[in-house]
Amino acid sequence: MSAPPSFQLFTSMRYDTILLKSSDNSRPDLNFVTPSPFYMLAYHRDRMVEAAQHFDFDAVTAALSDGPALHKELLDRVKAWQTQEGAQDGPLKLRISFDKAGQMTVDFLSIPAVPLSTLYPKSFDPPNAAPKPHPAKQPFEPSPLTGGALQLGPGTTPPAGNQDPNDPPAPPLWTLRLDTQSTPRTPFTLLKTTQRTVYDESRARALPSNPQSSVHAEVILFNAVQEVTEGTVTSLYFFRGGRWVTPPVGVPEAYRIPVEGDADVGERENADEGELRKPFPGRWGHSVRSAKVGAGGQRGTSRRWALGAGFCMEEPVGIDTITVGEGVWVSNGVRGFGFGTVVA
Repeated sequence: MSAPPSFQLFTSMRYDTILLKSSDNSRPDLNFVTPSPFYMLAYHRDRMVEAAQHFDFDAVTAALSDGPALHKELLDRVKAWQTQEGAQDGPLKLRISFDKAGQMTVDFLSIPAVPLSTLYPKSFDPPNAAPKPHPAKQPFEPSPLTGGALQLGPGTTPPAGNQDPNDPPAPPLWTLRLDTQSTPRTPFTLLKTTQRTVYDESRARALPSNPQSSVHAEVILFNAVQEVTEGTVTSLYFFRGGRWVTPPVGVPEAYRIPVEGDADVGERENADEGELRKPFPGRWGHSVRSAKVGAGGQRGTSRRWALGAGFCMEEPVGIDTITVGEGVWVSNGVRGFGFGTVVA
């Protein structure tokens, strides 16, 4: 008998009662029970099922087949943890893990509160961007933040003190640094498991002073053909060609989308980028895949939402196009969305 795998499947998700007030979070495609305090639970379930399909964790696929039951089980575990710890009903990070036998483990961590606008932003405009006055109504006043440019661009934001108190708070400000070497593409960089050595190594290279506890510091990963894939803990969005784009997700080679000339191209020509054995139609968006390799990072839950909201589209991003000072959106399934700047 072969030894059990040394890794588990997992996802990290936000629990936050502020989500009970969110109409976005109550969409039936995002949650099995509504309103729900879980941030995009259905998307997290889909991602774990896809990983379970690839790695033949059949018991996990079965354990995740009942969405409402999963919601109830997680809610029960949250309440039990709060009672045990004597904790108030505040925001939590849930790290949900499964071994191959289908045994679920949930770890809890208290996290800071954020406004709904951080979890479900209304657009990908730069946060706190100055309004664009009609030129016939107001005289031109160069922005001191842009060196005299007419208006703010995607890489600039005004000081927090200039924010209208009636506006929603700005998303957290991140700093992003390009990795110093490429990260090889493997199933563990395409599907979320506890095998995360390459991400730890990336942070150690690019953030040597404090790779673990830099909460809003991120590393931009890229593959062997010099294309951005993702961040170590986030999905990334870049402003290119007048629109926001996110790198295409990766496909394990055994299940890649056929290209013209493949024997079975007719059977799967309408399949989605990233779909495996039992597809969820439209799950990760229709990619404009890289002509070089057609693979990026993992299937972020918040990334899936942003694509569905029309905030961005999928497009390869070469590292030769990244410039110090440019603005980048980031997101993940615990912290929501934030805006950041590329640093040297």
